[in-house]
Amino acid sequence: MYATKNNKNAATLDLNKEYSPSKNSKRFLDTADPSKAVIEQFVKSLTEQTQRANTKHQVRQNVSYRKQCSHSVEGTDNQLVDIYYKDKEYGTPIFVYIHGGFWQELDKSTSGSFVEPLVERGFRVIAVDYNLCPNVTLATINEQIKNFFQWLYAYAEDTQASVISISGHSAGAYLSTLLFNKTLLGLRYAERTVSLFLISGIFDLRECWKLPSVNPNNIWNLDAISSETLSPITWELDREFIEFAKQINLRIYILAGENDSETFKAQSEKYAKKLKGAGLQTEFKIFDGYDHFDIIENVPRVGSLINTYLLENLS
Repeated sequence: MYATKNNKNAATLDLNKEYSPSKNSKRFLDTADPSKAVIEQFVKSLTEQTQRANTKHQVRQNVSYRKQCSHSVEGTDNQLVDIYYKDKEYGTPIFVYIHGGFWQELDKSTSGSFVEPLVERGFRVIAVDYNLCPNVTLATINEQIKNFFQWLYAYAEDTQASVISISGHSAGAYLSTLLFNKTLLGLRYAERTVSLFLISGIFDLRECWKLPSVNPNNIWNLDAISSETLSPITWELDREFIEFAKQINLRIYILAGENDSETFKAQSEKYAKKLKGAGLQTEFKIFDGYDHFDIIENVPRVGSLINTYLLENLS
């Protein structure tokens, strides 16, 4: 559907590879299993970055955003955030990060990459966790993140945040798009939202929900109808939201790595065109050299392409 423009024979297109980001990286090619090495390096780097953030900065951990009436969850409930800050939680800008992992892996213990570069500049950084499939369905995760946004803006108002920026990586970029509707309009303090960063996101589920390599045993609990219903690429953008986004000068940055798969890059480009075509202030950028993973690994590295871009657009 997406990669065929660069692959003349759609019948030979390997969708499992297209939707398996580690198989498209150009790193660790001299190892026995490059894909495994990429993922291991990603988890190692993000874990270390988060551990440094926990040691170096003030952090209020395991703050719950769960609604009392929300779905019950088997086992540990991960509807939690960690809030990092320099001196105080009051009056400073907020930056939110929602992790990826195809809604089945990772958590806030690997969500600290943005802390060091931003807390040093006076931001609060909120690392968001959520429950994972198969303990819950994708539809339930969406409801949890909507509850998070309600908590976020109440917290931002209570602590008089100067501005709010929201980011998400991969599946987390998908979850960030849940703001693109009337939900945002009904939230007090929403006018303080200034930017969204959607990094190597997935915005269309209609191909990948059927792939056992991505959605084993259909742990997302989707079918042909729900995979379309839950795909942001198919959503009709609400007119009131568009006008509100223009009024508050909301800026949307849709980013990908050169070594993301053609499908991931094409989904990002198509989604950026959709938003821009609706009149939203949207920028699409592909970063040379990066893949799906090191685009996040490099966030705290001073002078890296993604570090420089992020700081310039948050200034």
